[in-house]
Amino acid sequence: MTRNRYEQQLADIKSRTTNLGNNAERLVDLSIKALKGQDAELAQQVINMDNDLDHDYLKLEERIMRVIAMQAPVAGDLRMLLTALKNATDIERLGDYAKDIAEITIALKDRQYFTPLINIPRMAEIAIEMVRMSLDAFEKEDAALAGEVYPRDDEVDALFSRTFRTLTTYVFENPGNIEQAFNLMLVARHLERVADHALNIANRTIYMEKGDITFI
Repeated sequence: MTRNRYEQQLADIKSRTTNLGNNAERLVDLSIKALKGQDAELAQQVINMDNDLDHDYLKLEERIMRVIAMQAPVAGDLRMLLTALKNATDIERLGDYAKDIAEITIALKDRQYFTPLINIPRMAEIAIEMVRMSLDAFEKEDAALAGEVYPRDDEVDALFSRTFRTLTTYVFENPGNIEQAFNLMLVARHLERVADHALNIANRTIYMEKGDITFI
């Protein structure tokens, strides 16, 4: 295989990884829109789309493993392929979280929320932005941009703590709210995990560029 063909394969894998991430990012966004609007139809679309994401993830994983096995890459090329492989796993988890949020939406579709959803959509907005930044950093191999993801995680963690306290208060005031509160806490936890996976992707971009592990 010519070097040019090999470089095309590497570029294709990077592009496919980024596209997979963009699709997962969209699923998270749609799942929160469905939750806010109690839109069971949109929630079901998210569940169906996650199946497609899983399929694309498996195809990407197979493609990366084939290139590693056939080309025996070294140095920067190997770091990029291993980064893409691990990123794909994180991205697939984003789809799982979106699916879980969609299933919660369907479970709550006929129940009026006992409190306006304010912190959860804000958490989603920041977490999605983190995913977008980390994918952009990966695509551009930009360690500096990857480093900018970290401060946003603190915002998500603070919102999660605030959401937990608020929902707990509602349960203490009215134990009948416990089931809905538990489900909304689970949504908040999923969004916190989305942010954590974005950090994973950002950390690997730093590894890919610098060749050493640096946890931001």
